[in-house]
Amino acid sequence: MLKTMIVALISIGLLVAGQTLLKYGLMRAGGVSFASGNIAHGLRVILTSPYLILGFAAYGVSALLWLDVLSKLDISYAFPLVSLTYVITLFVGRFLFHETITLSRILGVLVIIGGVILVARS
Repeated sequence: MLKTMIVALISIGLLVAGQTLLKYGLMRAGGVSFASGNIAHGLRVILTSPYLILGFAAYGVSALLWLDVLSKLDISYAFPLVSLTYVITLFVGRFLFHETITLSRILGVLVIIGGVILVARS
């Protein structure tokens, strides 16, 4: 069980890393907009940004590791662990991207932490 929890935490860490790399890559590239109909430009930005490519790779490895977790744990136990990404990305947003963290976001994260603790104790 401990090994599976470690794999779950690594998967969650890679999920956060992937999201962070995608955000950083999009900021450096000036973003993408598929809604404007310029799909070719958006695809070009995605396929030529090393940060976006690394972000997708991190997501992919995270998904592969998550398959291992799902094969060993009940989904009703494993999936709430993914909500830890909200907690971690709150800090990433604040310290890496200098986002403003409101009281309601902090309270929401505390509720999430409480929920994860309840699930983990079951």
